[in-house]
This record gives sequence, C-alpha cells and structure tokens, in this order.
Amino acid sequence: MKKLIEHIVIIDDEQRMCDSLSALLSSDGYQVTTFQDSSEALEKISQKRVDLVVTDIKMPKVSGLEVLAAVKKIDDGIPVILMTGYASMESAVEAISKGAYDYLMKPVEFARFELVVRRALEKRRDELNRLQLLEELKISNLILNRRMGELNALYEAGKSIGSTANLKELLKQIITLASHVTDAQVGSIMLLDEDEQILTIEAAIGLDEKIVEDTRLALGESIAGHVAQSGQPLMIDDVESHKQFERINQERYGAASLLCIPLMIKNKVIGVINIANKMDGGSFTENELRLLSTFASQAAIAVDDANQFERNLRRLTEFEILHDVNSRMSTIETMNDFRQMLVHKLSSVFPIDFTIWFDWNASREILTPHGVSGIDEIPLTESGGIDIRKVPREELAISGFSISEIDLSDIDELSKKIADCLSANQLYPTPQRPFMAIPVLRRGELAHIFCIGAHFGRSYSNDDISLARLVISQTALMMEREKSLLNATRVMTMGNMISEISHDLRKPLTSIKGGLQIIRKRWPDIMQQSDFFKNVEDEVHRMNELVRELVDFSNPNKYQTEKVDLRQVISRALELVAPDLKKGKIEFSVEFEDAEWEVFVNKNQVLEALLNIILNALDAMPDGGCLAIEGLVEKPDHKKVDYLAVKITDTGCGIGKEQIPQIFDRYFTTKETGTGLGLAVVERIISAHDGTLAVTSEENKGSTFTLYFPLKQ
Repeated sequence: MKKLIEHIVIIDDEQRMCDSLSALLSSDGYQVTTFQDSSEALEKISQKRVDLVVTDIKMPKVSGLEVLAAVKKIDDGIPVILMTGYASMESAVEAISKGAYDYLMKPVEFARFELVVRRALEKRRDELNRLQLLEELKISNLILNRRMGELNALYEAGKSIGSTANLKELLKQIITLASHVTDAQVGSIMLLDEDEQILTIEAAIGLDEKIVEDTRLALGESIAGHVAQSGQPLMIDDVESHKQFERINQERYGAASLLCIPLMIKNKVIGVINIANKMDGGSFTENELRLLSTFASQAAIAVDDANQFERNLRRLTEFEILHDVNSRMSTIETMNDFRQMLVHKLSSVFPIDFTIWFDWNASREILTPHGVSGIDEIPLTESGGIDIRKVPREELAISGFSISEIDLSDIDELSKKIADCLSANQLYPTPQRPFMAIPVLRRGELAHIFCIGAHFGRSYSNDDISLARLVISQTALMMEREKSLLNATRVMTMGNMISEISHDLRKPLTSIKGGLQIIRKRWPDIMQQSDFFKNVEDEVHRMNELVRELVDFSNPNKYQTEKVDLRQVISRALELVAPDLKKGKIEFSVEFEDAEWEVFVNKNQVLEALLNIILNALDAMPDGGCLAIEGLVEKPDHKKVDYLAVKITDTGCGIGKEQIPQIFDRYFTTKETGTGLGLAVVERIISAHDGTLAVTSEENKGSTFTLYFPLKQ
C-alpha cells in the first residue's frame, strides 16, 4: 500500500521565511505549500486535504489567530502552529485557548521546529486513525443492527409460521414475511403437485388474481420451474433483460430484480418462493439471497408439518364420514337418499356442484342415468360446464373404447374416457375440471359409475379421489349388506308364510287328485273321450310342482352351504344316471384341469341342477350319442374375474336360436311331457350361489351348458 504524503501549509508574509521552512520540511519528505496571503491560504485549506498549518500571528489582512479560528471551523482536527516575533504572555495564552497546537518564537530554531511539526503530525495521524476507527465502528454497528434486525425478523417469522397448522393461512404468512424481510413488493409461494409435476400459486402478494388462478408451471418451465427442477436458488438482477427468462416472465414481473428459492425437505423440492420488485427499485443482494434461503428452510419445515397435519386431519375426516355413513345406513331407504348422503358428506371435504349416477349394463355397453343432482344457480362458463337441468335421462352409449379394457383403479383414465363420452353426446354438456368418475363394484364387477364435478376450480387431487373412492365403495358395500340383511329378513318371513300357504294348498289338491282318480276308475270311457279331464289332471300336476317348489324355497336348510369338492358332486350325478347312459347307448367322458375345486355350495342343490341338465341332454339324444363334462377355470362373458366352469356338452338335437333366450323361463318347454321348470330351477340354484350360466347350441349338432361358480365365496 502506497504511503500517504502529509500536506503542510505555511503562511508568512516574509518570502524568505516561507522558503526556509519549505526547504526544511520538504527535505523531511513532507508536501509543503506556502502562502503570503492568509485569505488565499484559507481558501486552499477549505478545498484540499491539509494535515498541518504553520502561520505567523502578525499578518497584513488576516491575523494568525483569525487563521486559527477559521481552520478550526474547517476541520477541528488540523493542528495549527503559531509563530511570532513579538511574543507576550497574553498572545500565548490566547493562542493556546483557541486551540493552537504550539506557540513558537522567531527566529525559529529548526531542530525544535522539526520536533514540534513531527509531534503535531503524529497527533493528526492519531486523530485521523481515531476518526476512521469510529467510522468503521459506526458502519459495523449499522451492519450488526441490520443483521440483528434480519435475525429478529427470521425469529419472529419462525415463531409466526410455527403458530398455525392451517396450510392456506400458513402460506399467506410465509409470503408476507418473506416480502417483509427482503423489502419486496411482489411475491408468491408455489407448491409442487407430485403426481402431475406441476407448480401452482398457493399464496401471493402484488400479483393479479387471474395470474394466481391460471398459473400452472411444469418442472423446468420458467424461473420457478427451473429452480424446482434444479433445487438451486436463483437471483436475477433484471428479469426483462435476462436472456433465458425475459419472454416468459416479463409480463408477470416487468423489469425487476428477482429471487427464487426452493422449498426443500430432505433434499426433496416441495415448492418455491418467488420474490420480486425491490421497494427501493434496486437489485437484491447476495445477503438477501442468503437471508431468504434461511427463511425458506424454516418455511419448508412448517409447510411439511402443515401438510402432514392436514393429511392426518383428512384421515380423521374420512373415518368420521365412514362412521357417520355407517350409523345412518339403516335409515337409508332409496337410492336417491343414498346419493344425497354421499354428496352431503363428500362436499364437506372438496367442492361438488353436480353428480350423475349411472347404472352400467355390461352386455349392451351402455350407461343409464339413474339419478342427477346439482346447483342450478351456478352460472356456466363460456367454454361449457354442466347444467344439471339439461342432463337427459336417456342412455349413454360407450364409443371409442371398452370399459372392460380399462383398469378401474386408474380413476384419471376412467374420468377422461367418461368425460369424452359426455362431450361427444350432444345431449350432455361438456364437463370441465374438476371432474371424476368413480366406479362402484358389486361382487367384483362394475355395477355403477358415480360422476362428481364442480363448475370451477382446480382438478380434484389424488387425496380427493381416494376419499371419494373409499367413501363411495364402502358406503355401497354397506348398503348392499344392509339390503341383503333386509332381504334375508323378508325372505325368512316370506318363507314362513309360503310354507303355511303351501301346506294349506296340498289338502285341496290332494282331494281334487283323488276325485279324478275315482272318476277315471268308475267312468274310464268318459275320461278317455274328454279333453277336459286330461287338462284338469295336467293343471293339478302343475300346481303340485309349484307347491313343491314353494316348499323348497321356504326351507332354509335348502340353502345352507358347506365346503365340498365339485368333482365329487359331478361323480355322484353320473352315478345316478349311469343306468340311463347305458340304456341309451351314450358314451361319456369327464375331464378336469388342475384347480382348487373345493368351494362352498349346497351340494344337494348343485346336484339337482346337474341332474336337470344331464337328463335334458339324455332326452336330446334318443338314438345315442356322446356326453362330455369338462371342468376348467375361465372368465364368463362380461366378467373380469375367473370362475370355476363346469361344461356339459351333448351331441343331441340342439336348441333353435330363437328358443335359447326363453329356455330358463318358467313353464317354457319343447317336450310333450315337460313342465318347463327344470332349467328355471337350474338358473335359480346357480344364481343363489352367486354364479352365472351360459348356453351355446346348434340344431342337430348339440348343446353346451356351462355352470360358473365363484372361486372365492
């Protein structure tokens, strides 16, 4: 560092004195300026730095004492040495009292003069050092006070954001405090949707409301998306002139300095804080960047805690809703009551403006609106929306895709497909976001689709969808169970009543039958010649069969199940018809693939169903043929799960296409002596076991009846 040369001003009306002192001090390394006019000297002293003034007391215009007073006004720290050839006690006292450093007699002794000058300059240096230290201390105090203010702001901010668990209020506090500690006019806090990988503004100051609502940034997009993707803070002096981001952010922030800090928990970005437009119009500093980064660390922890609190609160709400639904289930009598209860409960968690309940017909691939609800007063947007008053009651055909091919656990895909179907149908308005389509299953198969939506707002979150699925599916299940219990009670009551009626019916039927037998014995000719008596006998026989079926239905033991091996039931059926197979010259084969054949069934009922189908097959092969029974695991039509399938195939006369839809109807028969109850009983038995039936047949080639039993019951 270059040594500073000290500047000395000498004032004396004698040129010779000025030259002598100047030569002496210059040789000592000082910068010396001499004046013979005191006024010129004072003007120079006021303009340039001076470290020492040496002046004669007696001067023509301005005396040495007046120079002393003037120098002290200019800079009280400049030492002044007075010289005089007319020394007196009074002048010496006056000089010292006015602040003179020393008082020298002329002629001046150079050795003493040099000593006095050196000491005066040392004092000047000490004074300057003191002033510099004071200035540095003052600056340090200012910096310290600012740091203390920042720390206090961080402390107060931390205390404030830690005092609330409401996420929305917390985010407002965070952005308000962040703008305060950085003296910013504009700011926003954006949170990252992990599923969509989208940033949305959750709280803001100084931003237009439309920008807040419409902003959705993908990772890597714009400044916030870039910071969220990289996890590194970013400071920009002027957004407008920035090469990478000027076009994207100019409209939002204008020409302004900007800070963007990631909110991170365990090295995972959950959002960003944006701060812009410094109040003094300047640029943000590295210190403010560090300050906001520290604040962001506190804020991220608070946001994560608030998120966790809200998640826990949401879980509690879910349990409360399910508990309330369960407690009210016994009071639900209609599907309309059921839907209204669902909407009422779910709308306490997320917005619902309309609902459409569709029944699903798998065989026809159509949705039938079973119930709609909504708020008619909410205006529609220009781009569409749902007007619940215009929702038709007509069927909605599924086109362009198959619901059976959709993974029903993927609500996003199902919702999009259903929304497309609604949009494609001119009778249905186009649903806007938020919208979800929730599948309702019955015994593992799609039975209904419950559409929920709102006119405005952001898309339903995964938590919203999960809650809706949970509540709707559990409520539907509880309702099914409630209906089953109610039906079981009704069936039991009905069974008792039917049992009594059937018992009473047997008496007159027995009397009529006995009377006909007496008539046949006494007047056989009349019986043979008259169709009347034959018709009466047929009707009595039919009524007997009806009474027998009613008795079977009313017998609770008839439907008790036990775990049995279906192969053993099939073997027993073949044992019973073995003489008929031999007599009819019918070959038969039995084959089972490896599977778990033990299921819960009523073996007597299943045996009856098997015998009915096998005996029908034998009747269809009067001239002999082949009977094949095959056991395998496969999916029935319109089902998505595997069933145990028992296929009974004959090479008989077959069934006409126009007759197949009627064969399970009561009293429908193609036999001269048939009652038309056999296959109806089979259909009832299989349905009672939660199974299904399938028939394929071709005239003169044979038929195949397939009995499907659920694998798990």
